[in-house]
Amino acid sequence: MLNAQGLRIILCATIVFNITYSDNSFCVFTNDPITHPKMYADYPNLWMLDMSNQTNFAFPQSRVLLAHIKLARFHCNNCSVSSIYKESFAMLPKLTHLELDRNNLSYIDADAFEKNPLLQRVQLVGNNLLKINSEGILRHVTFLSSLNLDWNPGFDINQVQVELPWLLYFSCKHCNTSFVDKSTMKRWQRLGYLYLSDNHIDRVEFDAFLDMPRFKLLNVDRNRGLTNLTIQSKTLLTLSAEGCGLEGILDTSNLKALEFLNVRRNNISNIYERGFESNNNMQTILLDDNLIEKIPEKLLSITLYKLDTLCIDRNPLQPSELLEEFNTKYSSKRLRRGCLNDQNPTKAFEYILPTQNGVALYTKQATVHVYQEIAKLEHYSQDVVYIEEDYFAENSKVSSVILDHNSRYDFPKNQSFLKSEYIKHVSLVNCSISGIYEQTFKKLPNLKSINLKGNMISSLYSATLFNHNPDLESVNLANNLVKLIAINLFEHHQSLQYLNLNGNKHLSSKPGNLFLFSPSLETLLCQFCNFVHIDSFMFQGLPNLKHLDLSNNKITILQKNAFSAMIHLKHVDLSNNHLTAFGLELHLMKQLDTLCLSGNLKITLEPEYVGGMMRMANKLGQLDSKCEDKTFFRNITEFYSFENTTNKPEEKDDPKRYENIISSASKVIFRSVQFTIILVQIYYQWLGT
Repeated sequence: MLNAQGLRIILCATIVFNITYSDNSFCVFTNDPITHPKMYADYPNLWMLDMSNQTNFAFPQSRVLLAHIKLARFHCNNCSVSSIYKESFAMLPKLTHLELDRNNLSYIDADAFEKNPLLQRVQLVGNNLLKINSEGILRHVTFLSSLNLDWNPGFDINQVQVELPWLLYFSCKHCNTSFVDKSTMKRWQRLGYLYLSDNHIDRVEFDAFLDMPRFKLLNVDRNRGLTNLTIQSKTLLTLSAEGCGLEGILDTSNLKALEFLNVRRNNISNIYERGFESNNNMQTILLDDNLIEKIPEKLLSITLYKLDTLCIDRNPLQPSELLEEFNTKYSSKRLRRGCLNDQNPTKAFEYILPTQNGVALYTKQATVHVYQEIAKLEHYSQDVVYIEEDYFAENSKVSSVILDHNSRYDFPKNQSFLKSEYIKHVSLVNCSISGIYEQTFKKLPNLKSINLKGNMISSLYSATLFNHNPDLESVNLANNLVKLIAINLFEHHQSLQYLNLNGNKHLSSKPGNLFLFSPSLETLLCQFCNFVHIDSFMFQGLPNLKHLDLSNNKITILQKNAFSAMIHLKHVDLSNNHLTAFGLELHLMKQLDTLCLSGNLKITLEPEYVGGMMRMANKLGQLDSKCEDKTFFRNITEFYSFENTTNKPEEKDDPKRYENIISSASKVIFRSVQFTIILVQIYYQWLGT
């Protein structure tokens, strides 16, 4: 309610430190400054006075602030108080709580609380205190149990001499304390809770808290200079040192009562395996974001019956066969339940880290050899089995990543291979990649070439595997185990020019089925695959194809219009197949300049085809000039040239002559092939010797 003077007065019913105030006590909230000590004499039941946000109000220097026999709480947050004088609270004998947050307080008289024997709680957050006063002394605070000095950026607890025998709670976050030692703590024997986060602490003495029988909590978060925290306490329950600079081995063996441990975001590299043996009450262990490479084998075998949370994510954990057993225990005990809520489950270590011996590469340890924008990861002894997806995320210099010959590496199933807007080329030759997944290349939007030669990929089942790589130009899948390729895998890739499928011995396409659809593909290599029958429909989805290599397959049937849809075709290699008949409509293939047919041991020319070849004798002589074996068409053209110069003119229209030509040509071709086989046999016999 508001009184006649405009004060907001309410009845107070509060319990503070087990003291109940309910006897019609009043709490007053006012915007009026105190102008004289007797200002609230008409309110004998006044229990709390809050005059916060009076930005021009300061304590008078030459007189008491207020005289009141019952006032217990005084608040003046966000005022302009710069000093507390000896007389300021001299006539407030029942004062228990004082709040002066966000003032300009820099001085407190050593005897400022001499007349306040019941003072229990002082909160002076966000001021300019350095050491209370020039002497660093504060007397008459025997029963003070709670002191909050947060955000006094120049305050150092070691610069003051304050005896606080009943102090239970002390907080000085964002202050200037540089160390914690036994000499300071011995003045606070009953201290239970100590908050010193965001200071400049670089050491905490081993026995600083040893003689403190009620000490329960220590928080030294974000003291970047603190590199070691090996302390001893018989009663400490909670220890938090998140975001410090802790290094080396984590050892909790001297904290037998410990229940909660938080050392996230440090540089801890090892855990003393037996350190937790004495922590029978341990409930929570938070080890995220350190440099721990190995999970102690005995950590989960220790009898920690009360342990319900163990977090160890974003550490450079190295893969190990022992992880499989650890993961089983970790999951069965549900130890992840208390970890960070923002952690993506697919990035949890138990899901992404391979359970085999090898090397894992992490962002925080990235030491990559970059030469002319190429990142080579081959120098890790070819043992890489895991790489963190954002390993190159912030490195704008790297456009090519080479991970060749890491024989144990496989793409993770639940996350992206890498994340980068700068990477354009990736190479993982001769690894152990068994499949490409929807997530694999999702976070490489500017990828242009992929080389996965010599892996174990068996299927490219989904048409969306490369949907996030619209600029893809080249894909090498040679020497894999590919049996199936989605027809529309590259349907929307307008820049794709090169596809290498060599050595996929189970890859084929049934007659009447479209093999692949790609409007831009120019080069298709399918050596040593399993093609048998090539019909006119199989390659209709490749209208821009210029180079087709189907050598070393098992092709027995090649329809004469098999390549009619590919009007830009320049190079066709059908060597070393099982063709028995050849009748391609070469006169319709206007762009063709290379056709390789050597090694088809039983091939014969269809009679109606010989006449056409005679008329194209000059062009045929050049078709295999770029082939590895240049004898097929040369033998044909040389034979026809010989016949034309030796036969009489009057015989040129004799029908029997054409039969002889056909028979002779077939013999020449067959003998040439036989001769080639003999030479090959002799060559391999020579190699064997």
